[in-house]
Amino acid sequence: MNEIVVILHRPQDPRNIGAVVRAMLNTGFRYLRLVAPAPFDHATIAAVAHRPEPVLDQLAIYFDLESALADIRHLVGLSDRPHFGLPWRNDVRQWAAETRQRAASAGPVGLLFGAEGNGLSRAELIRCHEIVSLPVNPAYPTLNLAQAVLLILYELQQVTPPSTPPPPTEPPATQAALDQLVAMLDQLIIATAFVKSGEGRALRQRLRAIITRAALSQRDAAIVTALLREAVRRITRER
Repeated sequence: MNEIVVILHRPQDPRNIGAVVRAMLNTGFRYLRLVAPAPFDHATIAAVAHRPEPVLDQLAIYFDLESALADIRHLVGLSDRPHFGLPWRNDVRQWAAETRQRAASAGPVGLLFGAEGNGLSRAELIRCHEIVSLPVNPAYPTLNLAQAVLLILYELQQVTPPSTPPPPTEPPATQAALDQLVAMLDQLIIATAFVKSGEGRALRQRLRAIITRAALSQRDAAIVTALLREAVRRITRER
């Protein structure tokens, strides 16, 4: 399960971080990333998660989401509701089986959880290849952060790992490669004056969602990025 990474975006309560560490210890996962967390210390974590070292020894802290996701090849966003135009599912057991297979063949897979109270914004969910929702009581769908982490990791733990290595394929594009592609698209939008009014935020978000859904390989992303770079260069030169 080394290819599955838990990522907490802006966690606000150190006790919740401790509870997530405990959930990871319960289920055998070790890799935790925190993005812009509230200040915390080892004692606070240890008060909630006894002997937290197996997770804390691997803990990585980042100032921004882009850096935390750079090497992730498949990103799963956790949300309590579907979002229009974004891939969403709540068949968690089937998803868990597919995710263990994906992690074994083309990891790392990132599980992205939002801050307490606010969850993940649409701009953050657009980065995700899929959005997963736990099938809980629809009249009260909101879970505590650590509860959501525990339930997701429990389902992943229950899956029998693949017995034989999957056939080799081209590795999926990392989030860093997709960020480069999106940045070149943004330069093309500016060079062609494609946006006639406003900032074009909705357009840029939609393009990011399209790119994510395309599930490009690392090589594919590099080729398209290079093509866009050449187009921008020629448009700029001609002007």
